[in-house]
Amino acid sequence: MAVAMDEETVCAFADDTEVTEGRILLADGAVIEAGSESRGIGGLVRDGSGTACGVRVQVVGRELTAECDGACAPTSGRLCRHAVALALHAVERRLPWRATPAGDARRVLGEALNTLTAVEKAAVLDRLLDARPELRAEADRLAVRVLNPRARAELSTLQERTAVEVEHALRALEIDQLSTSYRPGFGYTDVHEAASRLIQPVIEQYEADVRRRLELGMLDAAEAVALGVLDGLDACEGEYDGDEVLCYAREDLAGTYGYTVRELMHTAGRAVE
Repeated sequence: MAVAMDEETVCAFADDTEVTEGRILLADGAVIEAGSESRGIGGLVRDGSGTACGVRVQVVGRELTAECDGACAPTSGRLCRHAVALALHAVERRLPWRATPAGDARRVLGEALNTLTAVEKAAVLDRLLDARPELRAEADRLAVRVLNPRARAELSTLQERTAVEVEHALRALEIDQLSTSYRPGFGYTDVHEAASRLIQPVIEQYEADVRRRLELGMLDAAEAVALGVLDGLDACEGEYDGDEVLCYAREDLAGTYGYTVRELMHTAGRAVE
């Protein structure tokens, strides 16, 4: 449902300082993008440094609420200067505002976190820690628990999951990407080398995982990942469909592509085979 919005209403939900600074931003042409959304107005507003902030102003029941990517961090029920500028811009251009019933807004706020992708959750965590630095120590403790499982069952699960991921990733390599084309001065690429160029980047991701856990002193977890890599490579041995890159990867995959993880663990005093 579209609702009427005017300058007086916008200003009623912001402090005098934010209203003044919002008007200045508006006059300076800081609003570079604005449009109606399902629950209000969204857009981009430049701050004093020229950085564009993502801003959203919503109509919730009889109130306005704001979300802003900038450093201002609007408080509940109040608009920051970026939100004021965006809202006044929308009023000037008579953009339609669509209200959200208060009950629906509570549902959205209660469920939004569960709908985020991993990348979006990471962004939320960064913003949360910026706003609440006292939570950083607790977040770090949770990160350690994720990276360094201690129970034998958890380590076994990590090893098995890694093995499944490695096998799936290698079997999913596209044969169309296998290139033995001619390069001036080098000749044609050997088919086994071409296969290696596709397989190695997959394994390098897990080598990096083993390395970072070792650097953090997480020997058991690093060992579990390393063993998972070798198990995944072993699982890829044998018969292949004719359209698999692994057809051209030679034998003893674990011996060839597991060398680095074995060396990393050997150096750490945890030899794996």
